[in-house]
Amino acid sequence: MAVRQADRILDDIVNKRGRGEPIRRKLAVNKERNWLLGLTLNSFARFADKAALTDAEQSIIDAFKKNGFSDAEIRDYGATAKKIPQKVRDEIFPAGFAKIKAVSLADVKRDAPAIVKSILAQPNVTNLDVPAIHAGNRTLRDFPIVNRATAREFSSEILVATEPAVAGAAPAAASPRYKIKATKFKCIDRQTDSFFGPSDEIYWIFGSLGAGLTPNTTTAVTTRTGIFGDVDNGETRSFSASDGCIWGQNCAPQQFPDGEIGSLIQLWEHDSSNPEEIRKGVAAAFAAAAGILLASGVAAWVGAVVGGVGAVLQWILGFLDDDHIADQTIVFTRQMVDSQLKKSATTNRRFSDGDGDFLLTITMSRVT
Repeated sequence: MAVRQADRILDDIVNKRGRGEPIRRKLAVNKERNWLLGLTLNSFARFADKAALTDAEQSIIDAFKKNGFSDAEIRDYGATAKKIPQKVRDEIFPAGFAKIKAVSLADVKRDAPAIVKSILAQPNVTNLDVPAIHAGNRTLRDFPIVNRATAREFSSEILVATEPAVAGAAPAAASPRYKIKATKFKCIDRQTDSFFGPSDEIYWIFGSLGAGLTPNTTTAVTTRTGIFGDVDNGETRSFSASDGCIWGQNCAPQQFPDGEIGSLIQLWEHDSSNPEEIRKGVAAAFAAAAGILLASGVAAWVGAVVGGVGAVLQWILGFLDDDHIADQTIVFTRQMVDSQLKKSATTNRRFSDGDGDFLLTITMSRVT
């Protein structure tokens, strides 16, 4: 990434100009989930300054290096991060991550409960009380979905549907296998950005993250679709048998681990970016998140970590000159799926930012 290009994009963000305006607007309204972005950019800045890195910062730098980012690329991102005015930093990052300073894993672990609480309090979050629903004390109608105006404002939704493990239940290694896959999407209304032609070129990013099936490991599935060209209003496109994998590498069924699992789905409009650079960014962001998740040792905050990945990708891919349309984070547990799904189920999720509007169809299958 050329520094001059990064400076231009940052200048647009700071001045709310051109394609920088929606980037800043979306980051600002989703401020509470941007903790991982703040930590990542601060780590890049300290790396550029050749500072002595903390364990958390070194973990992030290592994740990006292992996924194809050179020292020069990381320093360029760090140099750009240092140029973000403090006023803008205060607007887009939560308080503990708005200043460039050393942050350790102990700091992250200490702040984790407050991060989770602030994210779950946002109006674009639906937090289902699954045990109460199963007990008959509540119904799904007691938990209204995020209204259309809020979804467009945030360009993001979070759905939390978790259930604690039942005493005496079989361990994860003995549970059935599952596959979660996007099967198709419909373009209700394409992007109208004047930078582009009469139809959209879009792609989807899918990632899931949770504890591993063995101690001290994580399970991560990250994929990016190819680019769907010439997508126009009213069109429906299907994913191939090996594309659109949300859970199950290569779309093969696999077990769910114990504890929370977070799935991130992002919709992007392609402009001039290099697909290999996109792949690197996705892989690095999820690897960094997996490292933080594992090292922090904090239970019940997978959703905050995966939601944080969404902000990191929004920054990185925005600087590759692609446009974020919308994303959704879904947090669930194996116990919830075991009690709800007997064979298969299909759901539709809407992705909109007030400009582009798309409907994604997802199928979840149980393989005994």
